[in-house]
Amino acid sequence: LQECYANDVGLISHESLVGWRSLTLIQYWRSTEELMAYAHGSRHLTAWKRFNQKARTSEAVGIFHETFEVSNYESMYVNLPTRGLAKALGESAIRSHQEQAKGRLAERQSQETI
Repeated sequence: LQECYANDVGLISHESLVGWRSLTLIQYWRSTEELMAYAHGSRHLTAWKRFNQKARTSEAVGIFHETFEVSNYESMYVNLPTRGLAKALGESAIRSHQEQAKGRLAERQSQETI
């Protein structure tokens, strides 16, 4: 993570969550292209191969990986610190005509087509 932020490779935000039997790392990237370029770059591949070789020596480590391309989104946070998509992409206050998710999504979609 430090390497990604220090070298501006496209990572714009991340979240780390610790659970009973899990550690979850969620990353937000500017683009799929930048994510793939970093993932296939020599520094990451070297570190990933080393980690993967060590992790496969036991069944103590499991890996769950998903990649999503988001074309339209809305998120709402009440009485929480800025996190998730709002942390990665910015936040704005909800106005009276945006109280329903449907309204927020429709407005966001119309702004992106302008």
